[in-house]
Amino acid sequence: MPESSLTARTTSPAIAEWFLARITDSTRAAAILGDLTEMAATRGRRWFWITYVRTLVSLGWRTPLAVIAAIVSVKYLRRSVLRLVFRLLYAIHLNAISFNDSRMWFQHHSHLAHLAGFSWDVSLGTLFTLWILLPYVAIRFGLRNRLTYLSGTLFLLAIPVNTLRPQIYQFTGLACALIIVAALASALWRRQMIFLLAGYALNQLVYFACYYAAVAHSPAAFRDNPFPLSLFGMRIDDPVGIAVTVMICPLLYRWLLQRPPATDRTIA
Repeated sequence: MPESSLTARTTSPAIAEWFLARITDSTRAAAILGDLTEMAATRGRRWFWITYVRTLVSLGWRTPLAVIAAIVSVKYLRRSVLRLVFRLLYAIHLNAISFNDSRMWFQHHSHLAHLAGFSWDVSLGTLFTLWILLPYVAIRFGLRNRLTYLSGTLFLLAIPVNTLRPQIYQFTGLACALIIVAALASALWRRQMIFLLAGYALNQLVYFACYYAAVAHSPAAFRDNPFPLSLFGMRIDDPVGIAVTVMICPLLYRWLLQRPPATDRTIA
């Protein structure tokens, strides 16, 4: 092998390839590093490192931005959307109601109680998951991704549950459930729906793990606050859920949704 080729190689090629594989996949990372090493034989070691870093930035900028978006969504947007819902109710002359008012509605409409209760559970579960997943997948995998379309549709249908009005969310929650079933039945959308259901399962696991951790840490305080511990101004389960999403979702995406790597060559 020529001297220039040897000097162009990284001192730790496995580490360089590992960083590329974290933001692409192992096959594409090996191809990119091979291309850079081959071209560096004539362009030099400095060119190799500049191009390598530029490649990392161009391929990996979405990940940190997606993490920031998930944090902002959970810490700020969740509260802002709830305020916006109540302002809209006030604007159309509907005062916000309490859980007691909601319970009275169930008593007077017992024939719809099961439907409204089912819609409540579906909507809350959807929102619980998508406050983290929607901003993350929209930036990490693209706004035009089918996964983003499906997440956004379910999120919009689940928001009316914040009105606490069964006469509203019983229909939107049912529509949300029907879309979930239709997506699972469709070959075009099934994998995207499985991805979201896996995200829901992960977030539920985090929630209950933090729930029991909070009980063990401070059982007395737990009676007043389900999550007496906090981190970065959020409930303890929120940052843990974001961390789990960042670690697991790229693996799920590669397994369920990513196409086989193309054979395109790196452009100098």
